[in-house]
Amino acid sequence: MITSELRKQRVGMQCSRSQALRLAAATVLFLICVACGDTYRPVAQPILGPSPNPSAVHFVYAISTNGNDALSSSGSCSPSGSQPPCVADPGAFSRIDVSGDSVSTAVTTGVFPVHAALTPDGSRYYVASSDGTISAGTATSGAQATTINLAQLCPSGCAPSPVFVHSTEAGKMYIADVANGTVSMINTSSNVVVQTIPVDPAFVGNPLPAPDPNSRPVALAELPNGSKIFAANQGTSKITAINTVDGSIAAVIPVSGSPVWVVAGADNIHIYVLANNGTISVISSLTNAVTSASASAGAGANFMFYDKFSNFLYVTNPIAGSVSVFDVSNDPPVLRSGAAVGIPAVVGSGCTSAVRPTSVTVLGDGSRAYVASYQADANGAICAQASVIDPGTTTVTKSIALPQSSNIAQTGCSAARFRVFAATSGGGKNSPFKVYVSQCDAGSVSVIDTFPSNVGPDPHPADVLMATVPSPVSSFPVVSGAIPPYENPIFLVPGP
Repeated sequence: MITSELRKQRVGMQCSRSQALRLAAATVLFLICVACGDTYRPVAQPILGPSPNPSAVHFVYAISTNGNDALSSSGSCSPSGSQPPCVADPGAFSRIDVSGDSVSTAVTTGVFPVHAALTPDGSRYYVASSDGTISAGTATSGAQATTINLAQLCPSGCAPSPVFVHSTEAGKMYIADVANGTVSMINTSSNVVVQTIPVDPAFVGNPLPAPDPNSRPVALAELPNGSKIFAANQGTSKITAINTVDGSIAAVIPVSGSPVWVVAGADNIHIYVLANNGTISVISSLTNAVTSASASAGAGANFMFYDKFSNFLYVTNPIAGSVSVFDVSNDPPVLRSGAAVGIPAVVGSGCTSAVRPTSVTVLGDGSRAYVASYQADANGAICAQASVIDPGTTTVTKSIALPQSSNIAQTGCSAARFRVFAATSGGGKNSPFKVYVSQCDAGSVSVIDTFPSNVGPDPHPADVLMATVPSPVSSFPVVSGAIPPYENPIFLVPGP
Protein backbone atom coordinates (compact mmCIF):
# COMPACT_ATOMS: atom_id res chain seq x y z
CA MET A 1 0.00 0.00 0.00
CA ILE A 2 2.78 2.34 0.96
CA THR A 3 4.81 1.30 -2.11
CA SER A 4 1.93 2.02 -4.42
CA GLU A 5 1.48 5.46 -2.93
CA LEU A 6 5.18 6.28 -3.36
CA ARG A 7 5.00 5.19 -6.99
CA LYS A 8 2.12 7.59 -7.60
CA GLN A 9 4.02 10.49 -6.02
CA ARG A 10 7.13 9.76 -8.15
CA VAL A 11 5.09 9.69 -11.33
CA GLY A 12 3.42 12.95 -10.34
CA MET A 13 6.77 14.61 -9.75
CA GLN A 14 8.07 13.46 -13.15
CA CYS A 15 4.97 14.85 -14.83
CA SER A 16 5.38 18.16 -13.02
CA ARG A 17 9.06 18.33 -14.05
CA SER A 18 8.17 17.57 -17.65
CA GLN A 19 5.50 20.25 -17.67
CA ALA A 20 7.98 22.75 -16.21
CA LEU A 21 10.51 21.94 -18.91
CA ARG A 22 7.88 22.31 -21.62
CA LEU A 23 6.82 25.65 -20.12
CA ALA A 24 10.42 26.91 -19.99
CA ALA A 25 11.02 25.87 -23.59
CA ALA A 26 7.87 27.66 -24.70
CA THR A 27 8.92 30.78 -22.85
CA VAL A 28 12.33 30.80 -24.54
CA LEU A 29 10.71 30.24 -27.94
CA PHE A 30 8.30 33.10 -27.25
CA LEU A 31 11.14 35.45 -26.30
CA ILE A 32 13.10 34.52 -29.42
CA CYS A 33 10.09 35.28 -31.58
CA VAL A 34 9.47 38.55 -29.85
CA ALA A 35 13.10 39.55 -30.48
CA CYS A 36 12.98 38.74 -34.19
CA GLY A 37 14.39 41.65 -36.23
CA ASP A 38 16.42 43.13 -33.36
CA THR A 39 20.22 43.39 -33.61
CA TYR A 40 22.37 42.95 -30.53
CA ARG A 41 26.00 44.11 -30.32
CA PRO A 42 28.56 42.99 -27.80
CA VAL A 43 29.31 45.46 -25.05
CA ALA A 44 32.61 47.27 -25.83
CA GLN A 45 34.58 49.39 -23.45
CA PRO A 46 35.85 52.53 -25.24
CA ILE A 47 39.63 52.82 -25.38
CA LEU A 48 41.13 56.28 -25.55
CA GLY A 49 43.24 56.71 -28.68
CA PRO A 50 46.78 58.02 -28.65
CA SER A 51 47.59 61.71 -28.91
CA PRO A 52 46.78 63.94 -30.76
CA ASN A 53 43.43 64.74 -29.16
CA PRO A 54 40.72 63.18 -31.36
CA SER A 55 38.03 65.64 -30.27
CA ALA A 56 39.02 68.31 -32.80
CA VAL A 57 36.92 67.86 -35.97
CA HIS A 58 38.30 70.34 -38.48
CA PHE A 59 40.60 70.47 -41.50
CA VAL A 60 43.71 72.38 -42.54
CA TYR A 61 44.91 72.45 -46.15
CA ALA A 62 48.52 72.57 -47.35
CA ILE A 63 49.91 73.39 -50.77
CA SER A 64 53.30 71.99 -51.68
CA THR A 65 55.71 72.26 -54.57
CA ASN A 66 57.15 69.26 -56.35
CA GLY A 67 60.20 69.47 -58.55
CA ASN A 68 59.67 73.04 -59.64
CA ASP A 69 62.85 73.25 -61.73
CA ALA A 70 62.73 75.09 -65.05
CA LEU A 71 65.28 75.64 -67.79
CA SER A 72 66.98 79.01 -67.26
CA SER A 73 68.59 81.29 -69.83
CA SER A 74 72.00 79.99 -68.74
CA GLY A 75 71.08 76.52 -69.93
CA SER A 76 70.90 74.94 -66.46
CA CYS A 77 67.89 74.07 -64.33
CA SER A 78 66.70 76.64 -61.80
CA PRO A 79 66.59 76.65 -58.78
CA SER A 80 68.47 73.33 -58.46
CA GLY A 81 71.40 74.32 -60.70
CA SER A 82 71.46 70.83 -62.21
CA GLN A 83 71.75 70.07 -65.90
CA PRO A 84 68.71 69.31 -68.11
CA PRO A 85 66.36 67.55 -68.33
CA CYS A 86 64.69 69.79 -65.75
CA VAL A 87 61.99 68.43 -63.47
CA ALA A 88 58.75 70.42 -63.63
CA ASP A 89 56.04 68.39 -61.98
CA PRO A 90 52.66 69.45 -60.59
CA GLY A 91 52.37 70.30 -56.92
CA ALA A 92 49.73 69.11 -54.48
CA PHE A 93 46.85 70.39 -52.38
CA SER A 94 46.53 68.20 -49.28
CA ARG A 95 43.73 68.04 -46.74
CA ILE A 96 44.96 67.37 -43.21
CA ASP A 97 42.40 65.84 -40.88
CA VAL A 98 42.78 67.65 -37.55
CA SER A 99 41.27 64.76 -35.58
CA GLY A 100 44.05 62.37 -36.57
CA ASP A 101 46.75 64.70 -37.90
CA SER A 102 46.99 62.77 -41.14
CA VAL A 103 46.53 63.56 -44.82
CA SER A 104 43.07 62.38 -45.83
CA THR A 105 43.20 63.53 -49.48
CA ALA A 106 45.78 65.01 -51.84
CA VAL A 107 45.02 66.34 -55.31
CA THR A 108 47.32 67.51 -58.08
CA THR A 109 47.71 71.24 -58.80
CA GLY A 110 49.58 73.17 -61.45
CA VAL A 111 53.37 73.48 -61.51
CA PHE A 112 54.79 75.35 -58.51
CA PRO A 113 51.62 76.38 -56.64
CA VAL A 114 52.09 79.53 -54.54
CA HIS A 115 48.80 80.48 -52.87
CA ALA A 116 45.34 79.10 -52.15
CA ALA A 117 41.97 80.00 -50.64
CA LEU A 118 38.65 78.42 -49.75
CA THR A 119 35.21 79.81 -50.46
CA PRO A 120 33.71 81.42 -47.32
CA ASP A 121 31.74 78.27 -46.46
CA GLY A 122 34.83 76.10 -46.87
CA SER A 123 33.22 73.92 -49.53
CA ARG A 124 35.51 74.69 -52.49
CA TYR A 125 39.21 75.39 -52.93
CA TYR A 126 41.20 77.43 -55.46
CA VAL A 127 44.97 77.10 -55.88
CA ALA A 128 47.10 79.53 -57.90
CA SER A 129 50.14 78.04 -59.65
CA SER A 130 53.06 79.69 -61.41
CA ASP A 131 52.25 77.97 -64.70
CA GLY A 132 49.29 80.36 -65.07
CA THR A 133 46.58 77.94 -63.95
CA ILE A 134 44.03 77.84 -61.13
CA SER A 135 43.13 74.43 -59.68
CA ALA A 136 39.56 74.27 -58.35
CA GLY A 137 37.60 71.53 -56.65
CA THR A 138 35.40 70.38 -53.80
CA ALA A 139 37.38 70.66 -50.59
CA THR A 140 36.19 67.41 -49.04
CA SER A 141 35.93 65.07 -52.03
CA GLY A 142 39.52 64.35 -53.00
CA ALA A 143 38.46 64.23 -56.66
CA GLN A 144 40.84 65.52 -59.30
CA ALA A 145 40.83 69.32 -59.56
CA THR A 146 39.39 71.30 -62.44
CA THR A 147 42.01 73.41 -64.21
CA ILE A 148 41.08 77.01 -64.98
CA ASN A 149 43.33 78.90 -67.39
CA LEU A 150 43.67 82.64 -66.94
CA ALA A 151 43.34 84.81 -70.02
CA GLN A 152 46.35 85.17 -72.30
CA LEU A 153 46.48 88.93 -72.93
CA CYS A 154 48.90 88.88 -75.87
CA PRO A 155 50.14 86.35 -78.43
CA SER A 156 53.46 85.73 -76.66
CA GLY A 157 55.65 86.98 -73.84
CA CYS A 158 52.91 87.78 -71.35
CA ALA A 159 51.95 84.45 -69.81
CA PRO A 160 49.77 84.86 -66.70
CA SER A 161 51.34 84.31 -63.29
CA PRO A 162 48.74 84.16 -60.49
CA VAL A 163 50.15 84.73 -56.99
CA PHE A 164 47.17 85.41 -54.72
CA VAL A 165 43.64 84.01 -54.31
CA HIS A 166 40.95 85.60 -52.12
CA SER A 167 37.22 86.19 -51.66
CA THR A 168 34.57 86.89 -49.03
CA GLU A 169 31.75 86.10 -51.49
CA ALA A 170 30.13 82.71 -51.99
CA GLY A 171 29.80 83.01 -55.76
CA LYS A 172 33.11 84.60 -56.76
CA MET A 173 36.84 84.06 -56.37
CA TYR A 174 39.45 86.68 -57.25
CA ILE A 175 42.96 86.06 -58.59
CA ALA A 176 45.88 88.51 -58.64
CA ASP A 177 48.09 88.10 -61.73
CA VAL A 178 51.47 89.65 -60.93
CA ALA A 179 52.79 89.31 -64.48
CA ASN A 180 49.99 91.10 -66.32
CA GLY A 181 48.67 93.54 -63.72
CA THR A 182 45.16 92.14 -63.51
CA VAL A 183 42.58 90.77 -61.10
CA SER A 184 40.53 87.92 -62.56
CA MET A 185 37.02 87.16 -61.32
CA ILE A 186 35.97 83.47 -61.33
CA ASN A 187 32.36 82.33 -61.06
CA THR A 188 32.52 79.54 -58.46
CA SER A 189 29.41 77.81 -59.83
CA SER A 190 30.78 77.38 -63.35
CA ASN A 191 34.53 77.73 -62.59
CA VAL A 192 34.85 80.13 -65.50
CA VAL A 193 36.75 83.41 -65.59
CA VAL A 194 33.96 85.94 -66.14
CA GLN A 195 36.00 89.14 -65.99
CA THR A 196 39.64 90.25 -66.19
CA ILE A 197 40.17 93.63 -64.55
CA PRO A 198 43.32 95.75 -65.03
CA VAL A 199 44.52 97.32 -61.78
CA ASP A 200 45.62 100.35 -63.79
CA PRO A 201 42.73 101.92 -65.80
CA ALA A 202 45.19 102.93 -68.53
CA PHE A 203 45.30 99.30 -69.65
CA VAL A 204 41.55 98.82 -70.11
CA GLY A 205 40.76 97.07 -73.39
CA ASN A 206 37.99 95.25 -75.22
CA PRO A 207 37.33 92.39 -74.80
CA LEU A 208 40.49 91.98 -72.68
CA PRO A 209 42.84 94.51 -71.12
CA ALA A 210 46.36 95.05 -72.37
CA PRO A 211 49.15 93.43 -70.33
CA ASP A 212 50.59 95.66 -67.61
CA PRO A 213 53.98 94.37 -66.43
CA ASN A 214 54.61 97.33 -64.13
CA SER A 215 51.80 97.31 -61.53
CA ARG A 216 52.54 93.80 -60.14
CA PRO A 217 49.56 93.09 -57.83
CA VAL A 218 50.78 90.71 -55.10
CA ALA A 219 47.96 90.62 -52.53
CA LEU A 220 44.19 91.07 -52.26
CA ALA A 221 41.75 92.00 -49.48
CA GLU A 222 37.97 92.09 -49.82
CA LEU A 223 35.61 93.80 -47.41
CA PRO A 224 33.62 91.33 -45.28
CA ASN A 225 30.39 92.52 -46.93
CA GLY A 226 31.84 91.76 -50.38
CA SER A 227 31.25 95.20 -51.85
CA LYS A 228 34.87 96.06 -52.73
CA ILE A 229 38.15 94.26 -53.19
CA PHE A 230 41.54 95.98 -52.88
CA ALA A 231 44.65 94.97 -54.84
CA ALA A 232 48.13 95.79 -53.50
CA ASN A 233 50.30 96.78 -56.47
CA GLN A 234 53.92 96.29 -55.54
CA GLY A 235 55.35 97.77 -58.72
CA THR A 236 53.61 101.14 -58.60
CA SER A 237 53.13 101.63 -54.81
CA LYS A 238 49.39 101.93 -55.26
CA ILE A 239 46.20 100.20 -54.11
CA THR A 240 43.39 99.59 -56.57
CA ALA A 241 39.84 99.60 -55.16
CA ILE A 242 37.46 97.52 -57.31
CA ASN A 243 33.66 97.49 -57.10
CA THR A 244 32.73 93.81 -57.05
CA VAL A 245 29.20 94.31 -58.36
CA ASP A 246 30.46 95.14 -61.87
CA GLY A 247 34.26 94.98 -61.72
CA SER A 248 34.67 98.73 -62.20
CA ILE A 249 37.62 100.54 -60.64
CA ALA A 250 36.51 102.79 -57.80
CA ALA A 251 39.91 104.39 -57.20
CA VAL A 252 43.66 103.98 -57.52
CA ILE A 253 45.22 105.06 -54.22
CA PRO A 254 48.94 105.93 -53.74
CA VAL A 255 50.50 104.60 -50.51
CA SER A 256 53.81 105.07 -48.74
CA GLY A 257 56.24 102.41 -49.89
CA SER A 258 55.87 99.32 -52.04
CA PRO A 259 52.94 97.25 -50.68
CA VAL A 260 53.54 93.59 -49.83
CA TRP A 261 50.33 92.66 -47.95
CA VAL A 262 46.82 94.00 -47.37
CA VAL A 263 43.99 93.01 -45.01
CA ALA A 264 40.46 94.27 -44.35
CA GLY A 265 39.12 95.16 -40.92
CA ALA A 266 35.90 93.69 -39.56
CA ASP A 267 34.04 97.01 -39.78
CA ASN A 268 33.84 97.10 -43.62
CA ILE A 269 35.58 100.49 -43.50
CA HIS A 270 39.27 100.13 -42.73
CA ILE A 271 41.84 98.57 -45.07
CA TYR A 272 45.38 98.05 -43.75
CA VAL A 273 48.28 98.08 -46.20
CA LEU A 274 51.77 96.87 -45.27
CA ALA A 275 54.69 98.22 -47.34
CA ASN A 276 58.21 96.82 -47.56
CA ASN A 277 59.51 99.89 -45.70
CA GLY A 278 57.36 98.80 -42.73
CA THR A 279 54.77 101.57 -43.07
CA ILE A 280 51.15 100.61 -42.40
CA SER A 281 48.77 102.79 -44.38
CA VAL A 282 45.10 102.89 -43.38
CA ILE A 283 42.55 103.36 -46.18
CA SER A 284 38.89 104.24 -45.68
CA SER A 285 36.61 102.25 -47.97
CA LEU A 286 34.08 105.10 -47.68
CA THR A 287 36.37 107.72 -49.22
CA ASN A 288 38.91 105.46 -50.99
CA ALA A 289 41.68 107.58 -49.49
CA VAL A 290 44.54 107.07 -47.03
CA THR A 291 43.57 108.29 -43.56
CA SER A 292 46.89 107.64 -41.82
CA ALA A 293 50.37 106.29 -42.54
CA SER A 294 52.28 106.85 -39.31
CA ALA A 295 52.46 103.30 -37.93
CA SER A 296 55.55 101.27 -38.79
CA ALA A 297 56.80 97.73 -38.23
CA GLY A 298 60.28 98.48 -39.58
CA ALA A 299 61.85 98.00 -42.99
CA GLY A 300 61.69 94.43 -44.23
CA ALA A 301 58.27 93.58 -42.77
CA ASN A 302 56.69 90.87 -44.92
CA PHE A 303 53.36 89.65 -43.53
CA MET A 304 50.35 90.95 -41.62
CA PHE A 305 47.59 89.10 -39.75
CA TYR A 306 44.38 90.76 -38.57
CA ASP A 307 42.66 89.31 -35.49
CA LYS A 308 39.04 90.41 -35.43
CA PHE A 309 38.57 89.07 -31.88
CA SER A 310 40.98 91.58 -30.33
CA ASN A 311 41.09 94.10 -33.20
CA PHE A 312 44.87 93.69 -33.31
CA LEU A 313 47.27 93.62 -36.26
CA TYR A 314 50.31 91.32 -36.06
CA VAL A 315 53.19 92.14 -38.43
CA THR A 316 56.24 89.91 -38.88
CA ASN A 317 59.64 91.33 -39.78
CA PRO A 318 62.27 88.70 -40.68
CA ILE A 319 64.99 91.34 -41.06
CA ALA A 320 64.49 92.75 -37.55
CA GLY A 321 63.61 89.35 -36.05
CA SER A 322 60.47 90.76 -34.48
CA VAL A 323 56.68 90.89 -34.47
CA SER A 324 54.83 94.18 -34.05
CA VAL A 325 51.39 94.11 -32.44
CA PHE A 326 49.14 97.08 -33.24
CA ASP A 327 45.82 98.03 -31.67
CA VAL A 328 43.62 99.24 -34.53
CA SER A 329 40.61 100.22 -32.43
CA ASN A 330 41.46 103.79 -33.42
CA ASP A 331 43.15 105.41 -36.37
CA PRO A 332 46.14 105.50 -36.61
CA PRO A 333 47.11 102.06 -35.25
CA VAL A 334 48.93 102.09 -31.91
CA LEU A 335 51.95 99.87 -31.28
CA ARG A 336 51.21 97.91 -28.12
CA SER A 337 53.75 98.18 -25.30
CA GLY A 338 55.52 100.81 -27.38
CA ALA A 339 57.89 98.34 -29.05
CA ALA A 340 58.05 95.32 -31.30
CA VAL A 341 58.31 91.86 -29.75
CA GLY A 342 61.74 90.31 -30.30
CA ILE A 343 61.66 86.61 -31.22
CA PRO A 344 64.54 84.75 -29.54
CA ALA A 345 65.94 81.43 -30.73
CA VAL A 346 64.49 78.42 -28.95
CA VAL A 347 66.72 77.07 -26.20
CA GLY A 348 68.94 74.32 -27.57
CA SER A 349 68.53 75.33 -31.21
CA GLY A 350 70.91 73.52 -33.52
CA CYS A 351 71.45 76.72 -35.53
CA THR A 352 73.38 79.86 -34.69
CA SER A 353 72.10 82.38 -37.27
CA ALA A 354 69.48 85.07 -36.67
CA VAL A 355 65.85 84.11 -36.16
CA ARG A 356 63.59 85.12 -39.06
CA PRO A 357 59.86 85.30 -38.22
CA THR A 358 57.82 85.08 -41.43
CA SER A 359 54.19 84.51 -40.45
CA VAL A 360 51.81 84.62 -37.51
CA THR A 361 48.42 83.19 -36.63
CA VAL A 362 46.04 83.72 -33.70
CA LEU A 363 43.73 81.24 -32.01
CA GLY A 364 40.05 81.74 -32.80
CA ASP A 365 39.37 83.06 -29.29
CA GLY A 366 42.19 85.61 -29.53
CA SER A 367 43.94 84.20 -26.48
CA ARG A 368 47.35 83.42 -28.02
CA ALA A 369 49.38 84.27 -31.10
CA TYR A 370 51.85 81.86 -32.71
CA VAL A 371 54.83 83.04 -34.76
CA ALA A 372 56.53 80.75 -37.28
CA SER A 373 60.26 81.45 -37.64
CA TYR A 374 63.39 79.81 -38.98
CA GLN A 375 67.17 80.04 -38.83
CA ALA A 376 69.22 79.38 -41.96
CA ASP A 377 72.87 78.66 -41.22
CA ALA A 378 75.66 78.95 -43.76
CA ASN A 379 76.31 75.20 -43.52
CA GLY A 380 72.80 74.49 -44.83
CA ALA A 381 71.12 73.68 -41.51
CA ILE A 382 67.55 74.97 -41.20
CA CYS A 383 66.03 75.24 -37.70
CA ALA A 384 62.33 76.05 -37.44
CA GLN A 385 60.40 77.11 -34.36
CA ALA A 386 57.06 78.45 -33.15
CA SER A 387 56.89 81.20 -30.54
CA VAL A 388 53.81 81.84 -28.41
CA ILE A 389 52.86 85.46 -27.70
CA ASP A 390 50.47 86.60 -24.99
CA PRO A 391 48.43 89.40 -26.63
CA GLY A 392 47.70 90.99 -23.27
CA THR A 393 51.32 91.50 -22.29
CA THR A 394 52.85 91.24 -25.80
CA THR A 395 55.55 88.93 -24.47
CA VAL A 396 56.85 85.59 -25.70
CA THR A 397 55.64 83.00 -23.20
CA LYS A 398 57.01 79.87 -24.85
CA SER A 399 59.22 78.77 -27.74
CA ILE A 400 58.68 75.39 -29.39
CA ALA A 401 61.42 73.68 -31.37
CA LEU A 402 60.26 72.14 -34.65
CA PRO A 403 62.10 69.49 -36.71
CA GLN A 404 65.50 70.56 -38.02
CA SER A 405 66.25 70.03 -41.71
CA SER A 406 68.75 70.89 -44.44
CA ASN A 407 68.65 73.40 -47.26
CA ILE A 408 68.61 71.44 -50.52
CA ALA A 409 68.93 73.66 -53.59
CA GLN A 410 66.57 71.62 -55.77
CA THR A 411 63.60 72.38 -53.50
CA GLY A 412 63.78 76.14 -54.04
CA CYS A 413 62.74 76.72 -50.43
CA SER A 414 65.17 79.62 -50.04
CA ALA A 415 63.15 81.54 -52.64
CA ALA A 416 59.71 80.60 -51.31
CA ARG A 417 57.50 83.46 -50.14
CA PHE A 418 56.96 81.53 -46.90
CA ARG A 419 59.71 79.15 -45.90
CA VAL A 420 57.64 78.47 -42.79
CA PHE A 421 53.98 79.39 -42.40
CA ALA A 422 51.56 79.12 -39.47
CA ALA A 423 47.80 78.57 -39.41
CA THR A 424 45.35 77.56 -36.70
CA SER A 425 42.56 75.04 -37.00
CA GLY A 426 39.01 75.82 -35.98
CA GLY A 427 38.18 74.92 -32.41
CA GLY A 428 37.04 76.08 -29.02
CA LYS A 429 36.28 74.73 -25.56
CA ASN A 430 34.99 71.35 -26.73
CA SER A 431 37.08 71.11 -29.88
CA PRO A 432 40.61 72.20 -29.01
CA PHE A 433 42.57 74.47 -31.31
CA LYS A 434 45.70 73.20 -32.97
CA VAL A 435 48.40 75.21 -34.70
CA TYR A 436 50.02 73.95 -37.89
CA VAL A 437 53.39 75.11 -39.24
CA SER A 438 54.44 74.21 -42.78
CA GLN A 439 58.19 73.64 -43.14
CA CYS A 440 59.32 73.85 -46.75
CA ASP A 441 62.80 72.37 -46.17
CA ALA A 442 61.56 69.57 -43.90
CA GLY A 443 58.87 68.48 -46.35
CA SER A 444 56.30 68.29 -43.57
CA VAL A 445 53.77 70.17 -41.45
CA SER A 446 54.31 70.32 -37.69
CA VAL A 447 51.30 70.06 -35.37
CA ILE A 448 51.15 71.91 -32.04
CA ASP A 449 48.47 70.97 -29.52
CA THR A 450 47.49 74.24 -27.84
CA PHE A 451 45.36 72.59 -25.12
CA PRO A 452 46.68 70.57 -22.15
CA SER A 453 45.57 66.95 -21.88
CA ASN A 454 45.36 64.69 -18.85
CA VAL A 455 43.84 61.66 -20.58
CA GLY A 456 45.11 58.97 -22.88
CA PRO A 457 48.60 57.48 -23.04
CA ASP A 458 50.34 60.82 -23.61
CA PRO A 459 49.28 63.55 -21.15
CA HIS A 460 50.95 66.88 -21.83
CA PRO A 461 50.79 70.61 -21.10
CA ALA A 462 49.55 73.19 -23.56
CA ASP A 463 51.60 74.25 -26.59
CA VAL A 464 53.53 71.07 -27.27
CA LEU A 465 54.68 69.65 -30.61
CA MET A 466 52.57 66.51 -30.98
CA ALA A 467 53.05 65.30 -34.55
CA THR A 468 54.56 65.96 -37.95
CA VAL A 469 52.55 65.31 -41.10
CA PRO A 470 54.69 64.48 -44.16
CA SER A 471 53.82 65.92 -47.57
CA PRO A 472 53.16 63.63 -50.54
CA VAL A 473 56.26 61.95 -51.98
CA SER A 474 58.02 64.23 -54.45
CA SER A 475 59.31 63.54 -57.96
CA PHE A 476 62.85 64.56 -57.05
CA PRO A 477 65.49 61.83 -57.30
CA VAL A 478 66.59 60.04 -54.15
CA VAL A 479 69.43 61.86 -52.39
CA SER A 480 72.38 59.86 -51.01
CA GLY A 481 70.51 56.57 -50.97
CA ALA A 482 67.80 57.87 -48.64
CA ILE A 483 64.07 57.42 -49.09
CA PRO A 484 62.43 59.52 -51.84
CA PRO A 485 62.11 63.11 -50.61
CA TYR A 486 58.77 64.67 -49.79
CA GLU A 487 57.18 67.62 -51.52
CA ASN A 488 57.77 71.02 -49.97
CA PRO A 489 54.82 72.74 -48.22
CA ILE A 490 54.87 76.51 -48.63
CA PHE A 491 51.41 77.70 -47.51
CA LEU A 492 48.51 76.62 -45.29
CA VAL A 493 44.80 77.38 -45.51
CA PRO A 494 42.67 76.87 -42.37
CA GLY A 495 39.35 75.16 -42.99
CA PRO A 496 36.06 75.73 -41.19
